[in-house]
Amino acid sequence: MDENQIVNGLSLKVWKAIFRPGMPEFAATSFSFTPESHDLVRIAFGNGGPAVGPEGLREPVYTHALTLTPELAVDLAGMLLKHYAQPEGERSSPSAVL
Repeated sequence: MDENQIVNGLSLKVWKAIFRPGMPEFAATSFSFTPESHDLVRIAFGNGGPAVGPEGLREPVYTHALTLTPELAVDLAGMLLKHYAQPEGERSSPSAVL
């Protein structure tokens, strides 16, 4: 198989790297970000935590974080917008479909 072959916009070599066996994975339902410094932005990911009142409101709990350069954060945001702002029929297939 040619590792340079492109599938849904990525080479097979990149697909192999993205789905490396044993890579930790986390499914977040919330995120927050803050400037870490002029050169870094911290993005924290988490889920709904414990209930904080009888109304069922939950206090978010952040358990994973990435610290990126602002340029990389903007690049990430741009890629997500490019994919998810498109009408659903025009999006590339998610990896699970492959």
